[in-house]
Amino acid sequence: MKQTMLLLVKFLAVWLVISVMFGVFGLVFQPVWLYAAIVAVVGYLIGDLVVLRMYGNVVAAIADVVLSAVTISATMALLNPARAQVATISLGQALVLGVAVGVVELFYHMFLESQLHLHSHHNEPAH
Repeated sequence: MKQTMLLLVKFLAVWLVISVMFGVFGLVFQPVWLYAAIVAVVGYLIGDLVVLRMYGNVVAAIADVVLSAVTISATMALLNPARAQVATISLGQALVLGVAVGVVELFYHMFLESQLHLHSHHNEPAH
């Protein structure tokens, strides 16, 4: 149940960032909820449960920048404009979006660590 709540919080944060950034980019009529869900799940499984635990908040946020940019670009490419009337995103826009998600992820990781009592390996004392 706690994992579901944490993923929902991540989804809402990512949805808000993508919604705002798509508005800035002038990308209307996008399935923002779909992009947010995919970015949130991919980021949670890879960035939060693996990278965050192994390397800490900053490295995980950087990984989330890359994961978000790649995930958004790949998802938009799969939703071919010829089939779904979906606009595409440039590489620059994907990177700006990824950075915006990464900034939010810095704060989300602090929340996540407090909720799951995570201690990344880089914080452990040397033996």
